[in-house]
Amino acid sequence: MATTDTGPRPDEPDAPDDEELTRIAALIDAGNDAFLQGEFRTAHALFDRAADAAAPFEQALYVRTSALVNRASAADRLGDHPAAVASFREALGLCDRLAEAVTGDAAGTAVVVVLRAGVLVNLAQALQNTGDFDAAQTSLERARALLASVRPEDGTDADTAELLIGCLVALTALTIQREQWARAHELATESLEVVTRHHPGLTGRPLLNLATIHEATGRPGLAEDFAHQAVAAFLASDTPAGVAEARQSLAQTYLRSGRLDEAEELLTEGQGYFERTGMAAQSALGLDLLGLLAVLRGDPVRADALYVQSVARFEESGAVVSAAEVRVRLAAGLHAEGRYEESEAHISAALSVFAAAGLGLRCAQADFFHATLLEDRLSHGGGAGAGVVTDPALLGRALGLAVPAALAIDAVRFTLASGQQREQWNREFAAPAMRLAFRLAARAGTTELVSELIESQCAGTPLMDSSPDASAADDRAGDPSLAPPRFLGPSAFPDPSAPGGQPGPTDTFRLGTALAGVAASAGLRVSPPPRLALHPTGPVALDPYISHAETRYGGRIRETRVVPTW
Repeated sequence: MATTDTGPRPDEPDAPDDEELTRIAALIDAGNDAFLQGEFRTAHALFDRAADAAAPFEQALYVRTSALVNRASAADRLGDHPAAVASFREALGLCDRLAEAVTGDAAGTAVVVVLRAGVLVNLAQALQNTGDFDAAQTSLERARALLASVRPEDGTDADTAELLIGCLVALTALTIQREQWARAHELATESLEVVTRHHPGLTGRPLLNLATIHEATGRPGLAEDFAHQAVAAFLASDTPAGVAEARQSLAQTYLRSGRLDEAEELLTEGQGYFERTGMAAQSALGLDLLGLLAVLRGDPVRADALYVQSVARFEESGAVVSAAEVRVRLAAGLHAEGRYEESEAHISAALSVFAAAGLGLRCAQADFFHATLLEDRLSHGGGAGAGVVTDPALLGRALGLAVPAALAIDAVRFTLASGQQREQWNREFAAPAMRLAFRLAARAGTTELVSELIESQCAGTPLMDSSPDASAADDRAGDPSLAPPRFLGPSAFPDPSAPGGQPGPTDTFRLGTALAGVAASAGLRVSPPPRLALHPTGPVALDPYISHAETRYGGRIRETRVVPTW
């Protein structure tokens, strides 16, 4: 949020008088107050009036730029991400004019540099919300370079420090979206340490990022701890929107552990807040989570309706990646109803969005889930009581999706620093994917592929707690609640009746830093396993599947070195 400082003011004959500047500043101050109280519609209207009032005056460029930045921030919170991007870009254009106006004035130039950096940091957030991750990364890199150029003697230390914190938090959010988990954890831990040291009132956002990271990588206990701390931090800083977001994150951990009543209370309360304040993106996420709650309570019709609303709301706000995630969850319900073409259409649409955004892991997760649904059709025709379907083409499609996806999902664990995280990723994500690949390979009678999968698994950390068995599909195939991949939001939750306690909440902010340090120091990264030569003149095990996975999903699935198996 930009302040009401009038900025550098070269003398101009058509400058606004002090009374006019005071009126514009009052509008921005009132907008800031409304924004901090979560009244984003009111804030947007006030910032819009301030920007219009400053427009006729060349000397009020700084004030107009500040108003545009704040208007864009309000639009972003309201879920109108394209409008936010347009407003931020307009502000960047005014920064160019401001830079020309203060040429030769070192202090004025420094103020404009910091202003431009702030616009770029906020622009990156809006771009990220639209799924344009490359442009968001570029904006953040430009912002960091600008902030690094500011000298202490320029007198902008406080603004620079706060923007650097914002840059770290934004980079964390971006790496979360790109599923670069090790880097995301490093950035989140660093930003929490910096914020705790310099701006304790801003700890909520880093804590919320850490909750998201641990939830997505299979550490629900830590996710719950960080979510509780984020709630406390936002309460302490009187940030109601942040409180509602953190409670929504906490509800996800409750859903995961089967605490459905507690989750429903938080989700219902939060949904009311998001609807009332016009926070479209958070409202869409709330509908998604309520859809999952309906699934867990055995109400697929209500779940489908909520998912459809969630997709529409995400897409209206320009959050196409989030909408794609919900489409995969919607596909599960449609599949259970025997609406296979519609189900596959939603998965195909989601894959197109993930691929365009460069989200390889989400593509792999969606392919794995697609293969799971195809296996279900083969085993029971998609419905309880139906017979086994003999369809070689369908089996071939399922196998072609499952093996590369399993290899890509497995490869993620080698990027995680913590041994516990690797084990949990293995148990909750990689092992089910590899079991599916084994089942389908055995069902297809491809003994060579089965043996290559076995060789591959023996070369690295074992993925399976039990031997592959094609009959295991019978335990899952007819289940109408087949769970889609977790992505960054709700899904693939374990049986609520499964044992496992959750640590209690804490409101001690510094514990967040300590927990983050413990989580980071729990292990060392390991390398992916090597490629395996099956015999001196023969092929590398799984070579076509490895190549396909690396091409389709990106990243490194196996090391380049080849190790003989004889």
